Amino acid sequence: MSVATSPSWRSALRVVLRAVDKHVTSASGATAFREHVLELFRAGGGAGGDGGSRAPSIQREDVVAAKLVAAEEYAALVNAVHAHKEMLFDYGHSLDKEREQLRKATNTARYVGLEMPEMRPRDAWDDPSDGANANEGGDDEETASGPGLEKES
Repeated sequence: MSVATSPSWRSALRVVLRAVDKHVTSASGATAFREHVLELFRAGGGAGGDGGSRAPSIQREDVVAAKLVAAEEYAALVNAVHAHKEMLFDYGHSLDKEREQLRKATNTARYVGLEMPEMRPRDAWDDPSDGANANEGGDDEETASGPGLEKES
């Protein structure tokens, strides 16, 4: 059984046609891409009994196998590009919504005479050298005895 008539040839054709039908043909409404794929498969590997034209039936097996792998990789690429595009739309719009909510909150705060707090990077809150959380005075005795309480001698 040659590579051109093997189930892998039909499988590759089905995978490519599914990807083209789902992402290319349905988006544009034109069947030219589908017809082009069918023509390429019939001309290049059509030595099978599918009714394809009997183009060169004597081909090197490794060339045909490489073309089948390339066809399957093309189908995977089309599917991955479509999935990536969907993810960009999903996550990209959520960033716009977050910015819009922050802008609305800032405008509301200004309307009532308040200011929004300054946004600092999260790492700045954890930095002990900042001095905000450290005891700068060094008067441990005063804080231990409390203000207004005097030590008895």
